[in-house]
Amino acid sequence: MLQITRADVVDDWTLDIELNNGHMILFDTRRLAETDPAYAVLRKLEVLPRPSTDGQSIYWRDGPRLELREIMTLLSRHDNI
Repeated sequence: MLQITRADVVDDWTLDIELNNGHMILFDTRRLAETDPAYAVLRKLEVLPRPSTDGQSIYWRDGPRLELREIMTLLSRHDNI
C-alpha cells in the first residue's frame, strides 16, 4: 500500500512529499489555502509550517489534514487541465 514517508516544506507554500515507493511529489498548496476554508488557520501565516504525517495523510497541528488519495486526485485533475 502506498504511504507517505516524509513531508516537508520546500518554499513558502510547496510541499515536498516522499512516498514509500521512492517517488517524490512537489505539491503547491497555495490554491487550497486560497479556496478551502479548512486552511484559514494556515492562510494567516506568511510561511507554511512543516506538517506531520501518519502515512496516509499530511496534517498540521490545529490545522487541516490532507489525505494521500486527495493529493493524488488533485494532481490528476491538474494534469488534465
